Amino acid sequence: MAHAIAWLGALRCGGKLPQMRKLRIVIYVGIAALITAHCYRYPMYDVDLLSYAGNVALFGTSDPVQVHRVVYQYPLTSHLRGLDKDDELAQILRRRAADAYYSAAYLPYFSVKPLYVLAMEAAHKLGASVIDASRIVSALFFFGIAIVVWLYTSSLFAVVILVLPEAMILGQSLEPDGMSVFLLLVGLWVLFIKKKEIGILPIVCSVWVRPDNVIACVVILAFLYASRRISRSQTIILLLLALASEALISHYGYGLRALYDHTFLGGDPTGVPHFTGVDYTRALLRGVNELIHSSVPIFSLLWLLAYGSLKNGIRQILGIAAIYSALRFVVYPSYEPRYYSVFFLITAIAALLSIREVFARRSYLNGVPVRAPFHA
Repeated sequence: MAHAIAWLGALRCGGKLPQMRKLRIVIYVGIAALITAHCYRYPMYDVDLLSYAGNVALFGTSDPVQVHRVVYQYPLTSHLRGLDKDDELAQILRRRAADAYYSAAYLPYFSVKPLYVLAMEAAHKLGASVIDASRIVSALFFFGIAIVVWLYTSSLFAVVILVLPEAMILGQSLEPDGMSVFLLLVGLWVLFIKKKEIGILPIVCSVWVRPDNVIACVVILAFLYASRRISRSQTIILLLLALASEALISHYGYGLRALYDHTFLGGDPTGVPHFTGVDYTRALLRGVNELIHSSVPIFSLLWLLAYGSLKNGIRQILGIAAIYSALRFVVYPSYEPRYYSVFFLITAIAALLSIREVFARRSYLNGVPVRAPFHA
């Protein structure tokens, strides 16, 4: 533990740590661990879990009946079995619980997150059930996000960021978003805070967690090229790698039209998918309405306030997070907070750094240096 604390501090500040800073790191890591444990104990069981668990079960057998048995042998919530309501979704869930082949038809929608499924399979091989594997992966990467937030802020006040609903959902939802956000945050920190091009690696790897992260890849590579940090040939090669990754992954799913039909129209995987321009317009308007009534306007105001008061590195990350989130919404106009966690977390981090910057400017009282708050 002592070696881990020393490594974390040295990674952040590049040298030996004073005792008080070590203590603050210990306190922060301890609080982060408690929040992570809370997320593990109180997960959000979404219907997507059934398909992720099914994809993990496919590692052991290709028989849909056996896959179905592996998933449904565990004590699932009444919601996952469709027993809590009598609406259309509940009827579908009851049919999936009863029909192994119908349930298997949903698996390709979620096989397109290969790194996440592989992480679940690793947890499963270590002894977790196909259901609990998702809880372990979400909690693990939430804790990873907590460590990365420390690297950005080096402040005990960063625990406030961890308990924001927009952050905690990454640890509680049994989805690939925690893993995706972790990789994006690490990549952005390495690229724009540490100024090392190796940060491109986790950004490209994030496409294998969520294929829509190819949008983030394109935005970041375009920025790096415009800043003359990578050459034209490097940009083209990396873009082709990211786009080819997305195309290869999507090849094993149902395709974009089927995904939109399923997400926005509730399309059945056994039917013929259809999604028109009119359907997109309706989905966009519905998404805008949800966005307006969410926490996005408040975070947008925070973003504006923070952007003008920070130095170049974090400002560049703020700009990339905003552009990426806006483009993602246009391409896939569905609002769920977990889809935009990069924007929320980067904005919260920037707000904390901005407050610290304000206090730093006022850290001299009658010519005598005074320690600014919000520092580790």
